Amino acid sequence: MQLSLCAGVLLTCHQLKAQTIDTLVSVQSYKLHFLITKGRGIPIIFESGGALNADQWNYIAKKIHETLKVPIITYDRQGFGKSGLDTANYTLLNEIIGLETALKSLGYASSDMVLVAHSLGAFYCRLYAARHPKQVKGIVMLDPRIPSYADMAFARDVFNGLDRKKFKYEELSLYYVLAKMGSNSNYLRRIPLPANIPVLDMMAEVGPFTLKKDNDRFKSDQIRFVKGHNNRTLVVAKGSSHNIPQDKPELVITQIIQFYKRVIQ
Repeated sequence: MQLSLCAGVLLTCHQLKAQTIDTLVSVQSYKLHFLITKGRGIPIIFESGGALNADQWNYIAKKIHETLKVPIITYDRQGFGKSGLDTANYTLLNEIIGLETALKSLGYASSDMVLVAHSLGAFYCRLYAARHPKQVKGIVMLDPRIPSYADMAFARDVFNGLDRKKFKYEELSLYYVLAKMGSNSNYLRRIPLPANIPVLDMMAEVGPFTLKKDNDRFKSDQIRFVKGHNNRTLVVAKGSSHNIPQDKPELVITQIIQFYKRVIQ
C-alpha cells in the first residue's frame, strides 16, 4: 500500500512538472525564452507591455489555465528576460518573424490562437493577426497603443529627447524599443487588422502619460479603434492605471475567460 502511494505521488509530481515547458528557442542569431503550460484546446499567447518580460503574466496565466485547461504560452521578447537581442535587425516585422519561427519549432505553426496583449504588446498581436487572419480567433488588448500619425509623432518626440550615452549596457533593449516606436507605429498603421477578428479593448481609467492631452489622445485612439465595429468591445477598467494586469488582475482574468469562451465555440 505504501509503495503504491509513493508511486502515485511520484507520478503526480512528474505530471505536474511535465506540463510546463521552460525553454530557449533559437531564432536566427538569437534565442527567445518561452514558458508553455500544456493543455487541450486552442492556445492563448500573451504579449507583454513595452520593456516588460513574460513574468508580467505569471499570476494571470496560472489562473486562466486552472479554469480553461488550455495551452498557455508566454515569452520574453527580444532583449528582455532571458531572450537575446539582434540589434542589427531589430524591427517589429523581424520580431514577429522570430516569433513565427519559434512557434514553428515548438509545434504551434498551424495552430489557431487567442492573443492577449498589454500596451505595446498590442502592436505585436495586430501584426501577427494580420499575417495569420484565419488562425487568430480573437484578441484581448489591455490599454493598447494604437498606431496612428499622432502616436508616431509622440513616439518620435520621446526618442528625440533621449541621450543614447545615458543608457547602460543592460538597458540597451529599452533603448531599441524607444528608438523604433515611431517607425513601428508608422509601419503598423498601414496594415489593417482583419475585420473578422473579434477584439476586446480594456481601457485604463488613468492614462500612462504625464500630460492630460497625451492621455486624452491615447484614450481617443482606443475609442476610435473600437467604434463602428460590431465585433470590437471597449471595457473601462475603473480605478486602474495603465498597468491593468498589475492593478486589476482578477478583472483581467474574468474578462479573458469570458472572451475566450465567447470566441471559441
